[in-house]
Formats: sequence, structure tokens, C-alpha cells
Amino acid sequence: PAPPSPPNPIAMPIMDAVPLLDSATATILASVNKYTIQQHVKWLDNCIEMPNTYTVYNFQTNQAIMRINEVSDGCTRCCCAPNHSVVLNFDALDPSGRELFPVMTMERQGCCGKLCLGEIVCMECCANEAFFHAGKVEGKAGELDKSRVFGRAKVPIPFAGGFTPVIQVMDRDATSDHHFASVKGPMCFGGCSELCCSVPFTVKKVNKDGSISVNVGDVATITKMKPKSFADAMRELLTDSDLYELEIHDLSLSAQQRASLVGTLLLCDYMFFERDIDACSYNVFTKELKISLCNCFCLGKIIPCQCTCGGDDKERDS
Repeated sequence: PAPPSPPNPIAMPIMDAVPLLDSATATILASVNKYTIQQHVKWLDNCIEMPNTYTVYNFQTNQAIMRINEVSDGCTRCCCAPNHSVVLNFDALDPSGRELFPVMTMERQGCCGKLCLGEIVCMECCANEAFFHAGKVEGKAGELDKSRVFGRAKVPIPFAGGFTPVIQVMDRDATSDHHFASVKGPMCFGGCSELCCSVPFTVKKVNKDGSISVNVGDVATITKMKPKSFADAMRELLTDSDLYELEIHDLSLSAQQRASLVGTLLLCDYMFFERDIDACSYNVFTKELKISLCNCFCLGKIIPCQCTCGGDDKERDS
């Protein structure tokens, strides 16, 4: 009898230059090419700033695969949000939603360590930056041990991309950081505009010579989703809860590069969409109603485009 034909070769996953994520985490990330990230509703956010919680879903199956919990100081969170220091703990979930094991840790140092964070980016103390650590790393943001860092995301210095926000995403290789992708967003976003428009951030490949691919979104697309119903619109208006999608277009991305993009999405949330009462606000002292049509990005600073209705001149002058 003829000898049996050899089995079809099995495609091996792309390996990281310095593999730090455990095999179980790498398997989860490599098997999903489109993610939904839902920020949890916390009604007390209208009274006091609460730590954020997110759930990451497999878009195709709607299966929850990770939960993300913010760890931050209550005082700085209430006084400085969204520019406060945060540590985000990522945990894998089983099909029932029970937390299994730590996946990674994201670290973003806030304005207590970077005094000009949120202003025009002209030096290091003005620039948002996040480090992505394998597993769970405990400590304060800005002070975590960097030995298990597999990636980071940072706005370019100076001017953070000019009039459109840019975030550089780095991968760790054997000797140094490798700039493998750039995330670029629109000039205008947020405010009332997010009630009717989704906000896309394109992720472009950065070549080894430093040039950026001309193919828009050839690596991935990050999208802040618009509300799909009246209830979703009320959630947007009254809470900080947001919904995002991350779609991977370059299937050759390694597990750690995919994890870095998930972390970069959350950095985008803190940088651009965590502003309290972003669409409209009412000042009980001046009796002014302020409506934010949108927010404009200018050299790293977010400037609201607002109109004001009413107001008590006497109270405003005093």
C-alpha cells in the first residue's frame, strides 16, 4: 500500500524577539483578530471619580476574555483625572467570567510626576507614556520595575503630532525598543460629536528605516464607537462608559504586539475620552449651560469647542 501522505504543516505563530508573556496569554491574544472593549458603567462617577473597569471581548464570539481593573490613588484621581497616575491590571477570564490569572500590567505616570501633562507637548514632562509589563507587577505608577516590560506607547516630542494626535507604539527586541507602529487620530472628536460619529484611530506600520507606511490602517484600526441606541446615548451623556473596537489587519503581529495595541487603546481612552461631563455641563453659580460641540487637538493639548447659554452676569462678575 502507498505510504500515508504527510500531514499538512501547521502554521506557527509569530514569535516575539524577547518573549515575556506566558504561553496561555500568548495563545489567547494570537487567536483573536477583533476585540470589543467595554468600559463599565459606574454611576457614582457623577459624584466622585471612581477607578475604571473594562472588559475585553472576542468580537466574533462575544466571549469575555479579559477584565481590566484600574489601581490609583483616590486623592489624585479625584483632583487630577484624567491626568492622574494609573496602574491597570489585566486578568484572563474563563467562560463563566471568573478571573483566572494575571495577563499584563499597564503603567501610566500622571501629572504628579509629569507636571505639564495635558498641556502643549514640548518636553518629557508634558508627554503621555504607558509601559506594558508581562504578568502582574505591583507598585506605584512611575516606580514599577521595568525588567518585564515588553512594549510601550508614547506621544512624540515635540508637539505630539501637531494638529492630529499621534502615539508611537514600541516593541522590545533583544537590545532596545523597536518602533513598530504609529497610531493617528482625527483633529476633532468628543463632545456632542461622539453621540453621532464613531472616532477612528488608524494604526500604521513603521518600517525598519523609520519611514511610516502609506497604507492607512494597514496594521490595525482602533475605533471609539458611537451609541447604537437612545439608552447608549444616555449612557454616554451621563457616565464615563465608552465602547471601543480594535481590529487587527496585519495577522503577522506577535502576541506582545497585539497586547501593546490593546494597552494603547486604553491610553487613548485616558488621553481623549475621560473628560467628565464632556458633552454639556451646568454651572449652578453662574447659571450657565455649556455645550461642547467637539474637542480639538492642538500640539498635545485638548481645546473644547463650546457654546454658552444663559448665565447671571452678576454671579459671573463676582
